[in-house]
Amino acid sequence: MAAQPHMFKRVVLGLEPSAPEQTTRLAAELAGLLHLELLGLFFEDPGLRNLAAFPFAREFRLLGGGWHPIELERFSNELEFAIRNAERLFANAARDLKTRCQFEVIREAAAQAIDSISRSGDIIVIAEPATPVGRVAQHFSWLLNAAFHSAAAVMLVPTQVARARGPVVAIAVDPADPSIRAAASIAIAANEDLIIVRAHERESDDLEIRKLAAETGLTIKHVFTGEAPPLSELAAFADAFHRVQERLVVATRNVLAPEPALSIASSRRIPVLVIAQNESVPMALRD
Repeated sequence: MAAQPHMFKRVVLGLEPSAPEQTTRLAAELAGLLHLELLGLFFEDPGLRNLAAFPFAREFRLLGGGWHPIELERFSNELEFAIRNAERLFANAARDLKTRCQFEVIREAAAQAIDSISRSGDIIVIAEPATPVGRVAQHFSWLLNAAFHSAAAVMLVPTQVARARGPVVAIAVDPADPSIRAAASIAIAANEDLIIVRAHERESDDLEIRKLAAETGLTIKHVFTGEAPPLSELAAFADAFHRVQERLVVATRNVLAPEPALSIASSRRIPVLVIAQNESVPMALRD
């Protein structure tokens, strides 16, 4: 297959003490596939250290331990251990990458860090919280909203990933939907087929897709839903997803808002990549 151009330049992985190891591996694999820089950010909220130093702060210890004053030294040691562990996992995942890799500790709230660091061309990788409580927590909500309001694309990774192989799916509401070209570049890099979930029907559609297939040599299949669903409803796509065993779903933000995107990632157990609606993907192939 011919190389398909894309506008992605960097994968930004947000790391926290509870971040699953598989999320780090997936971020590194994506960076390797697309030849992107990889930036690992460990978010250390400075408010935690401030809270631990507060004389009346308490922690609850399990197994009958009850409430106890927070031991600042022990808390700091545990945090430093978490940082070093995250750095070790990051280094292991990025060991074989031939692109630039960097690990940083960011001492500010995750949402604020995403807002200040992210830029166009980034893919921000966010892991789904392991518990329902974590999913509805204000901290995660702020992080998710900050990522979706940034100029970057966002990849949501479920707590368990069902498969590492399979076609790449693009949800398209227009024949020129940028999700198609973005998905095509990933499918080519991964040596996979491309499936287009068509939420439209236009005369130019077949011509556009034939042109893409001719340019890239991709095997492209279609699944037709009939119409674009509202942002809050996924029923129109449910049947389409049951017909394939995809490894990744790609869509634009006008199709998938944060919660529907997270719902697809969680229910299908595959990563979902959401790109900006105005993402510009070159039509010409690389030399």
